Order: sequence, then C-alpha cells, then structure tokens
Amino acid sequence: MDNKDNNKDCNKNIKKITNRSKIQVRYSETDKMGVVYHANYFIYFETGRSELLHNKNIFFSDIEKKEKVFFPVIEANAKFYSPAYYEDILEIETSIIYDYSPIFTMEYKVYRGDILLCTGFTKHIFTSQETNKPVKPSKTFIDLLYD
Repeated sequence: MDNKDNNKDCNKNIKKITNRSKIQVRYSETDKMGVVYHANYFIYFETGRSELLHNKNIFFSDIEKKEKVFFPVIEANAKFYSPAYYEDILEIETSIIYDYSPIFTMEYKVYRGDILLCTGFTKHIFTSQETNKPVKPSKTFIDLLYD
C-alpha cells in the first residue's frame, strides 16, 4: 500500500462538524479608523468555538471537571481579506475537525454578508490536568461530539 492509500484510510477517520453564529462589532473592538483590530478576530473565533460546542451540548468546563483534562491552544492563525467595521453584523462559520488523536483543529471563516473577511484556525490538544501531557479524549467527549 502506498502513502496515497494510507492517507485515504486516515481521512476516513476525520470528522468535521460546522456551526454558524452571528455577532455585531462593538465600538471597543475597533481602532481609530473604525476598523476591527486584528487581535479581536481571535475573540470572534472563541465565540464561534463556544457556540459550536454549546449547540452540541458540550461544555469544556464540564469536561475539564469530569475528565480532568484541559484544551490549550497550541497553534493559531488568521488571514485577513477585507476589514470589518463598527456595528457590522458578522457571521462566524466554525468547524471542528477531529481525527481521534489528542489534537483537534477548529477552522473559522468570518463573513459580512457574502464577503469573506477573514479565515483562520486554532489547534488544541487534550492534556491531563495532573501531568500536563497529551492524552486521547474520552469516549464520552467523542460520543457527545458525534451524536
């Protein structure tokens, strides 16, 4: 079996779930030009991530308590195409991509109407609260995610 076939088998295990949420740009999120300050997109990403999980009845705080794990961000990226402005209504499309490893990826697209403003991703890793080392997620988490 060549690498192409191995990748095909790996891709069968990758799951992707998508959610959309809306926010309105607040004055405090903009700079002197009325443009959303770039770092605030990571806050928008967090909003999208939380809403995606909450819509699946998954609450990180519950999992942290029950499973004794954390989900730190290990990588983050954003690419900007067009600015957002004060009072714009933005739609955040958030997808979780998970392949049953300790790492999962959240992908984000931020729109104003049909205009794509920003894309990005964050990578998270399941870590033990006791050892701070990577661990595989529990069956409970997987079942909640893919019910």
